[in-house]
Amino acid sequence: MGLIMKRFFKFTISSILSLWVYSLYTMVDGFFVANYVGEIQFSAVNISMPLVTLLFALGILFSIGTQAIVGYELGKKEFDIANTVFSTGLISLVIVGIIVSILLKIFLIPISTILGANNLTHNFILEYLGIILVFGVFFMVTYQLEVLVKVDGYPQLAVASVVVAAISNIFLDYLFIVPLKMGVFGAGLATGMSQIVSTVLMLSHFILKKGRLRFSKKLDFSKLKKIIPLGFGDSISELSMGYTVFLFNNVLLRNFGQRGVIVYTVLSYISTFGQSTMSGISQGLAPLFAYDYGRAYYSYIKKSLKRGLIFVTSIAIILILICYFFSRDLSLIFLSDDVELLNLADKALKKYALAFLFLGANILMVTLFASLGKGKIATIISLLRTPINISMVMFLYEKFSGGDNIWYVLAISEFITFIVALALLNKFILIPLNIEINEDN
Repeated sequence: MGLIMKRFFKFTISSILSLWVYSLYTMVDGFFVANYVGEIQFSAVNISMPLVTLLFALGILFSIGTQAIVGYELGKKEFDIANTVFSTGLISLVIVGIIVSILLKIFLIPISTILGANNLTHNFILEYLGIILVFGVFFMVTYQLEVLVKVDGYPQLAVASVVVAAISNIFLDYLFIVPLKMGVFGAGLATGMSQIVSTVLMLSHFILKKGRLRFSKKLDFSKLKKIIPLGFGDSISELSMGYTVFLFNNVLLRNFGQRGVIVYTVLSYISTFGQSTMSGISQGLAPLFAYDYGRAYYSYIKKSLKRGLIFVTSIAIILILICYFFSRDLSLIFLSDDVELLNLADKALKKYALAFLFLGANILMVTLFASLGKGKIATIISLLRTPINISMVMFLYEKFSGGDNIWYVLAISEFITFIVALALLNKFILIPLNIEINEDN
């Protein structure tokens, strides 16, 4: 196995495992709530997801840009600059995280109404999000620490930290929901406490000075002008998950009622696992793209991109086949005693899973543009995915189609984005890289 392939698997596998674990946070909540609390509470947790996604998106907004610049400076052996950017990005996120969490807590009642709360779900949404926001800053910071531990050369530590946190989450979910019967409050409390575990484990890496990155007393907040634009595209990609949940929940409530939302809740949990796989591949490649760009290893970038696209496409095909042949078994994880809901989820998942075919490539291209300092193009692609394309396709669905065709909306939206992203990739990345490679030769 060559050097590029070794680097590829070293970073991508660790990122995939990390994001699988992040997916388990919400999936475990969903499993325990669905099986030990009730269907209405189960859908309430799903309706809450856009706000939880917002917390992660804010973490990504600061994390991806910080990671890209730190990786670039480490590649150039500019360790002092890398430490300044690392410290500035982390402190800035902590400040923003505290402020945002407080504001969301203050306005939680109107926010829950906007999310789609009704008489059945309103109190459960307030209960779940109320405790989640207490730990809001940890949801943001733990992700930034994870990507910075990776760019510092310790991807295995990042995986180990989130695995330990996930095991803590499973244990606490069981404890709070089953014997203590704390309901959705217990689910939120378990998830929040597990974020603290992850944060402490990864923070210790930098406090104990185990890698190249160090906390610096010198902060340069002017670096945020570079950090935030680079993270904007990936942040919107994360927000797209929340917006998609929000959009589907509201359209389904209008057209199918509460049972439609329950079916979509099952789909969103299962699809989150698939999307996390795609994001893990992309985020694993991000430090490699940035590092090789800093060293002017342009051929390495092309090879990593090619392997990434092959990998996400292969994974997409596998996921589609799994969802097609095992859709009923997957749905049974969350729906155990309602035959009608189970039949609806069985049919819906087979259609909904087609989005994986284009979703992974779109996420990878956004990450590539951000890692090479082309934040504006990354943002354009992300905005096309959500809210522009999916809103347009959903509007056309309600206007001209209706019925079960709603489950094709995401796949059509991702396909439109894929065509545009491919054209941008060729013009702004592949052609310039080929010119640089030819000049070097």
